[in-house]
Amino acid sequence: MTNNKKPEEPMNPMEQLLRTSVLILATVIALNLAVVLLRPILPWVITGGALAAVIWLTVTVERWRRSKW
Repeated sequence: MTNNKKPEEPMNPMEQLLRTSVLILATVIALNLAVVLLRPILPWVITGGALAAVIWLTVTVERWRRSKW
């Protein structure tokens, strides 16, 4: 099997600028959409994370106390 692909030519600076701009625009749109979708459930997410941290801390302290003996 032979590979007859031509080596890629370097990108035109305007094409590179256009691709970068489109990528930044898509990132901004995706971030905005994520914020809009997460805003209604954000208090629940924060509460769940805080509750998980408290439970983890309680279990860790209790295991540390029991391991001293």
